[in-house]
Amino acid sequence: MPPPWTFCTFLDIYIKREVQMSRKEKQYHFIYKTTDTRNGNFYIGMHSTDNLNDGYVGSGKRLKKLIYKYGKEIFNMEILEFLPNRQLLKLRESEIVNSDLLLESKCMNLKPGGYGGFSNEEHQLKCSQAAGKKHSKRLLEDEEYRKNYSEKQSQNGKKRYKEKNLKGFTFDWTGKKHSEETKSKMSEIKKGSGLGQKNSQFDTIWITKENRNKKINKVELKTYLNEGWKRGRIIVYDNSKNKSSKLTENDVVEIKKLLKDSKIPKNKIAEKFNVTPKTIYQIQKGLIWKHII
Repeated sequence: MPPPWTFCTFLDIYIKREVQMSRKEKQYHFIYKTTDTRNGNFYIGMHSTDNLNDGYVGSGKRLKKLIYKYGKEIFNMEILEFLPNRQLLKLRESEIVNSDLLLESKCMNLKPGGYGGFSNEEHQLKCSQAAGKKHSKRLLEDEEYRKNYSEKQSQNGKKRYKEKNLKGFTFDWTGKKHSEETKSKMSEIKKGSGLGQKNSQFDTIWITKENRNKKINKVELKTYLNEGWKRGRIIVYDNSKNKSSKLTENDVVEIKKLLKDSKIPKNKIAEKFNVTPKTIYQIQKGLIWKHII
C-alpha cells in the first residue's frame, strides 16, 4: 500500500517543479546517437543547446572515457529527432533508451534514459566543482593520469596550432607588460623561494679532475680533494664537433705552428684561414681547440 499523501509531499513536488521551470530553456532539444566508427558501438542520449554546432558528441561514463583517450575524431554523432522542450525530451529518451536497448551488445548506455541533465544551475555548478576537485586530486596523486593528461593537452595544442585555431594562444609579449598589481603579486609569491634549503643546489659544489666535472655534496669535498680533485669546474669545448666551424684540426695544428713564429702577425694568420684575429687569439690562449696540442 503506497504511503499517504501529506502536505510535505505536495510541497516537495512543488519545489522540484519550480526549480525545473526556473532553469533557462534552451532553443534546441534533441535525441542523438553517437557511434564509434571503429567498431559500431553506440550511445544514445539527449541534449539541449542554443548552438547546434557546439561540438557536443555525447556523455555517459563509457563514452567520456573513450573521448578522453582517443579524442572526438573517431565518433560520429547524428541527431535522431527534435523535441519541443526539455520535459518531452526526457520522456522521449526514456522510451528509446529502455531495458531492451541496454541488452544490445554494442550499446554503451549503462542505465535507462530520462534522467540526464542538471536540475538547475546550482546543481550544475556543484557537479562541475566536484569534478574539478577530483581532477586536481588525480593530477597530484596519479602519475599515469597526470602523464596522459599532459600528453593529451600537448597533442590538442599542436592540433589547434596546425589548424590555425589560435584563440587563447599567446606567442608574442612585445609591447605588453605586467600591471603593477601583477608584479606585486608575483614578487610576493617568489619571496623566500630558492633560498637556503629550498634551493635545488643547496649544499652542493662543483669539482674537477683531468677535464672531468662532477657535482658533489660539500661534506664529501675533503675526501675528493685527497684523491686529486680540485674545486670548481672547467668547460672543454671541442670545436671539431662544431659543424659551422671554418677550421679543421689540421688547420689548427698549422695555426699553432705559425703562432710560435712571433714574426707573423695574428691578423695575417687570420686572413690566411679566413677567420677573425679574435679566433687566432682564442686558439693561442687555449680558450678553444684545447685538445689540439
